[in-house]
Amino acid sequence: MDFDSEYRICFPNEKIFISRDHNWAFSAWEIGRIRNYIKPGATVVHIDAHLDYLEPLCDNAQITSEDEAIHFGRNLGIAEFIIPAQKTGTVGKVLMVSNDRVSINEEVGIERAYTLNHYEQIYKRKWFDDTDGQSVILDLDLDFFNFNYEDWNCNSVLLPEPLIRRELEYIKKYMWDWDMVTVALSPEFCGGEDRSSYLFELFLDVFNLDIKNAISW
Repeated sequence: MDFDSEYRICFPNEKIFISRDHNWAFSAWEIGRIRNYIKPGATVVHIDAHLDYLEPLCDNAQITSEDEAIHFGRNLGIAEFIIPAQKTGTVGKVLMVSNDRVSINEEVGIERAYTLNHYEQIYKRKWFDDTDGQSVILDLDLDFFNFNYEDWNCNSVLLPEPLIRRELEYIKKYMWDWDMVTVALSPEFCGGEDRSSYLFELFLDVFNLDIKNAISW
């Protein structure tokens, strides 16, 4: 597959939004709020090789239309999408599953597990209790499955396929009843477009999605 910077598709019935770069998650979440897929103050469960919790360089804006959401998202850096969504009120709590070497000051409403097993053993019950009555968004970056995400666009070290499938199955069926899903393909951090395409195909298969049913957004 050829993923240019504007590559964005969605499966509206499943409320799944997919993009090449992760900054588009901001736009997808605002669109989800506008379409009433999620309630304001939604919790994001961010599963990613990176924490992606950076302040944007541009001023924040209140989003009232889908066009505004796309325009604003286009101007964000790839790690700048969470904080502006908190500032608009679309996102509240942020729960992270990431083994990023970068540390983060866990502010109010932000907690972090390092692996899915860490989440399952330590945080699952607490996170469920803390999000009672809220919309919950899965925000998945496919570079989560690459242990060597720091080598730009090359030298991927992926989990074996059965383990990737098992983790995707767990995320889909047992982690949460998701109100909305956003997925970043992040080819540079997956080891290149071929590796990203491979992971994307696994995601589509596990989530029972036919690419022919996708539409641009």
